[in-house]
Amino acid sequence: MHYKILVTLSLALSLCAMGWSQDKADSPKFKPYPGKESSGKEVAMKDKDATTTNTDKTRPTDANTGQATFLDSLTEFSAPANKSLKAHPPTSGKEPMLLLGPKNKPMIDVVVHTYKLDFYDCQGVVAPWFREVLVAELNYFSEISKIPMVDGVLCLVSVANENHLTPGRINVNFFSSNKDMTTCTTGKFCLTYRSVSMILKGNKVFRQYFISDIGKNVISQNCVTDKGKWYKNSTCYTVEE
Repeated sequence: MHYKILVTLSLALSLCAMGWSQDKADSPKFKPYPGKESSGKEVAMKDKDATTTNTDKTRPTDANTGQATFLDSLTEFSAPANKSLKAHPPTSGKEPMLLLGPKNKPMIDVVVHTYKLDFYDCQGVVAPWFREVLVAELNYFSEISKIPMVDGVLCLVSVANENHLTPGRINVNFFSSNKDMTTCTTGKFCLTYRSVSMILKGNKVFRQYFISDIGKNVISQNCVTDKGKWYKNSTCYTVEE
């Protein structure tokens, strides 16, 4: 009689122990995953850092969707140029003035490579509205210097490489013919040179116009600020605003 009671009691205790051990082994499945809240905070911080980084990398050429021009303040009675003043370029647009990628370089293939410069097609780099501004102002300076004007179709963007005195400098170059474009970009004899340098002044972009004609012994330099103020016979490097 006592033996049966002991066997029954032992069997009951064994079953209870087995059930308790199974519950203990499965219990972690119902616990919340650790660090879930902190993980969310880390994602938020990453997003915040990414936003800050993107803001810090914003360049003047990316932010500028408008550039004033001095041409609107001139009339045919106040300036010797008549034909060029007929142009009324837009002073703003939806696109940034220059579309550049990493390291301030165009995101298209190089069309001409030289020891100091890399040339790119203006199409897809220079915003159409900004291209009109450059052509209009360039033609005004060309006309008063008695140099043939251009229609702006033949256009190349040059970026100075590490072999140049000013690496990274961006110029927009215009040509009157395919022959001039070939000779001027390959470093050969360039009869007439027309170029606009983008000069950064903090968050501003000034336009430095340089025109030369060897045959007519003409050299013209003019600076135009982002507000459209014209500094005659000056370089943008010496202009402070």
